[in-house]
Amino acid sequence: MTSSAGWGLTIYLGAARQWRRRSLVTEIVLRALEGKLRGASVRCGIAGFGDAGTVRRESVLPVVQHLPAEIVLVEDLVVLQAFVTRLDRMQGVLLATLQPVEVVDNPAGAGRDSQAW
Repeated sequence: MTSSAGWGLTIYLGAARQWRRRSLVTEIVLRALEGKLRGASVRCGIAGFGDAGTVRRESVLPVVQHLPAEIVLVEDLVVLQAFVTRLDRMQGVLLATLQPVEVVDNPAGAGRDSQAW
């Protein structure tokens, strides 16, 4: 197993945010795929707060549209900075962070579609 230095971009937004009548979360992940970024993952939270200052949390009847979501992207710093610039045009991404990460590469022979697991 080998590792290399990389960068992680975490985008924080509401799970129900829309962009041109589509899920903003889905749109960002699709753009990351089209841009050939190394990886993307979406995590949906059970509680959180944002610009409105109201804590939203899951209850017996979950209201998914009010819950927080994080999109985590992994790539080189220059690529992520360019990606963030393109996201600015989408108006809906209110908070994003960049942090250095250690990228652990796939074991030898385990490609993208591998059944190695």
